[in-house]
Amino acid sequence: MFVALFRACIIVLLLAGLSACGGSSGSTPTVPPATDQVASLSVSGYPHAVDVYQTAGATRAIVVLHGGGGDKTAIAYQLGMNASSTSATVATVNWAWLDAHKVMLVMPQGQHLATEPNGTTWSNRAMNSGVDDVAFLQALAAKIRADYGISDVALMGHSMGGVMTNRMWCESPQTFNAYVSLAGPASASFNDTATPCQPGSTAAKPYLGIIGDSDDIMQTAGAWSAATWTVNPTVVIAALTAWDNNIVIGELHQQQARTSMMCSAALDPNAFVAEGNVDTWTTCGGKLVLKRVRGGEHGVASLDALMGSGSTDVMDAAWAFVSPF
Repeated sequence: MFVALFRACIIVLLLAGLSACGGSSGSTPTVPPATDQVASLSVSGYPHAVDVYQTAGATRAIVVLHGGGGDKTAIAYQLGMNASSTSATVATVNWAWLDAHKVMLVMPQGQHLATEPNGTTWSNRAMNSGVDDVAFLQALAAKIRADYGISDVALMGHSMGGVMTNRMWCESPQTFNAYVSLAGPASASFNDTATPCQPGSTAAKPYLGIIGDSDDIMQTAGAWSAATWTVNPTVVIAALTAWDNNIVIGELHQQQARTSMMCSAALDPNAFVAEGNVDTWTTCGGKLVLKRVRGGEHGVASLDALMGSGSTDVMDAAWAFVSPF
């Protein structure tokens, strides 16, 4: 009789996923599946739709934030992670890359003010989405770790998504293991004494910045060493009420500040390594990296084309940076 009861218990465990036979039926983590899947999730209390590219056997998750006026599927397409710019299905996702790197991608959709229906963005101290995106990303990271059992979660963003990535690095560094910003410098609001960028030397996390020196949106041309850049006025006009501050901090200037904050060192503006079209500054034992793409414009496609010959060079650079952390 005991054997029969034991076998019945095992069957119940397999079918229902309970923690013990006759015990609590509380929820258990949704571990990465045995096969690649596309799913969606929601975070309680927040309106953001979130796509999840559930990679079989994933050991790391990367949350990707689209740019201002963008959407979650288009940025996956731009990064070479989805063959479609309008939908994500098992047939369109780049599983070859995700499987090879054991990465699960998490793609949230930014929100917009009622007055700016085309101004989907993030509340990043440059623009305002009408939502507390710091709290949303904190909750999303916690949900990923709890539901999928993945402890290594990185944040990556392009343009205004990169500006949001910078805000999280400054204000909530413990939320993610590493940060990657593509053409998305920190808001100049962090130059204000009321809102300083002060992650603390022990809390500051690895940061990779990639940006072109011919970026027509951030207006980097001829201004690489400038303390601040002004976001292209045509963009400001297109979403006037969504903007809190259209000035951003020059990436070289901010990387010098990050280096001082993280490891009390100095970044020499001339101490870069040139390889192809990319100049790379590395400080703090490799935890801070800045890549200037010579001739690079604002779009991911421009950065990809100049960084290498493949369609996933930006993602390859991001992976190479975050994987040790």
